[in-house]
Amino acid sequence: MGLPRSNYVQENEEGVYHCFSRCVRRAFLFGFDPLTHRDFSHRKPLLLGRLRHLAAIFAIDVCAYAIMATHYHLILRIRPDIVATWSDWEVATRWLTLFPRHRNKNGPPNPPTNEEIRALADRPERIAQLRKRLCSLSWFMGRLNEFIARAANKEDGVTGRFWDGRFKCQALLDDAAIVAGMAYVDLNLIRAGLAASPEDSDFTSIQTDETPELMPLPILLAHRLAAGLAEDRRSGKFDWLRPDGKTQVSVVYEEMTPKRVSDVLVSTQHADCVDRTSIFEYVSKDLAPRILGKWYDPAIRFFVNPTGSFVHGGPLQTAA
Repeated sequence: MGLPRSNYVQENEEGVYHCFSRCVRRAFLFGFDPLTHRDFSHRKPLLLGRLRHLAAIFAIDVCAYAIMATHYHLILRIRPDIVATWSDWEVATRWLTLFPRHRNKNGPPNPPTNEEIRALADRPERIAQLRKRLCSLSWFMGRLNEFIARAANKEDGVTGRFWDGRFKCQALLDDAAIVAGMAYVDLNLIRAGLAASPEDSDFTSIQTDETPELMPLPILLAHRLAAGLAEDRRSGKFDWLRPDGKTQVSVVYEEMTPKRVSDVLVSTQHADCVDRTSIFEYVSKDLAPRILGKWYDPAIRFFVNPTGSFVHGGPLQTAA
């Protein structure tokens, strides 16, 4: 018998999880159903668009995905460290974007008004609850599956369950497990005999045409920032930089197309002689404009060493 999800998903701690959901009643998530001779390929961009929409709202990283004919796989990382940096106004805005008060029948819902955001932001107990939900694996998966189930049931003219349960997940507890999990997800179509190569693996995170490098834009920009940190350290231009660090970039999508960079997180190990203000100035005024290029925007929100001093790095510091 499986264990309750609460036994291994620590919602208040950063963690990486392999999540997956499967359809029931011979339902097809996408693809061609040989029994009914119906083609459900149009549902692929629906799920992917919803996934990107949620990733822009929640403090959850989508590390990998694969959308199959009757199920899908996700590798997700929950980020309570990110949501902790959001102001009450930011939490309220994101929540009201997720659950809009004003919907349009033939178009996207209207954005929340300042009055609606202020009314919610002025309720500290409610904001504390919503802050936890915005980095919750269960809330993320629930909003994804509910949206797809409602759309599919409406299209099929039926009611009842579309998924065989809420969702299943497996904790990935170390770097080796994360790499193996992401490889399994990205190469799932090849393993199933549905694609000959990663380039042919449609609707997987390993195949994308967002960039010439065929990588998702947020990952590509995060890799470039990390490479920029390393280059600046080796050049001696910023002699207080040290080897350890991590980067993250959040991108706003519209109709599955990247539009702008909204958030940049950089945590870099540093010498004890430099203060946090100087590190922030380096990242926001030098590193980001230089590396992001056309994707740089003065309105980008920067989170630089959000947990504080980062003098000691390496695996021992991570384990501590």
